[in-house]
Amino acid sequence: MLGPDQPPIRLPGILTTVARRAYFASAEPVYKRWRARQDGQPIPRWAGPDPTVKPGAAFVAEAKVVAFWPYREGVVETADALEMTPTEFAIAYLRVVAAWAREESLLAACHPAGAPPCVAEDMAILAARLPEHDQPVTETASRCADRLTALAAEVVTGVLTHPARSPAEAVDAVQEEVRALLAEPAVSIADRVLSSATDLTARLAADRTGIGARQATRLRAVLRDLTALVSDIAEGQS
Repeated sequence: MLGPDQPPIRLPGILTTVARRAYFASAEPVYKRWRARQDGQPIPRWAGPDPTVKPGAAFVAEAKVVAFWPYREGVVETADALEMTPTEFAIAYLRVVAAWAREESLLAACHPAGAPPCVAEDMAILAARLPEHDQPVTETASRCADRLTALAAEVVTGVLTHPARSPAEAVDAVQEEVRALLAEPAVSIADRVLSSATDLTARLAADRTGIGARQATRLRAVLRDLTALVSDIAEGQS
């Protein structure tokens, strides 16, 4: 684990070490792959297209993505199965980032230290689902994505610099801000009732045995009162 004031771990000659373990004489084959182009375009890299990023740093960045990918796949599958809201997914995602940082602490601490580069892309996709506000959606989403990415970095730092803190505790430290960033508009009681009534109508149309005679009598009385109230409101606003 890193101490509070310890800089990220730098591994001089990491490409040479990897190349030799792959039975190459030097790091040159790795550099050749870095310089290679396909169909006139650079090979897509998780480390990004910035030409100032050296192959060694890119190798570490991409190694982080590879190590993190099973965690990412797991949380995405869970989110789909449970139909998580964006807020629920963001918190669950940060928890697997924290778990990855704990279990792959040496890799997480390697320069450039922090979360895998794919986290920024995932946060951008997540933030794009924000509801429209007064500002342009793209501007709002971009700021939100940047902040979520920064919070992921804080979670990794929290795990690395505080060995006694669990991954869950590291996420708890930023959870409130995540909820504020992805605050979902409150659903009005009218919308909830409308949704429930629509669902009930569809269910009863398919199977009238869904409710008993006593429930039907009570429901009719409630709906009669509700109809009268809604009619008064509608007439008053017309």
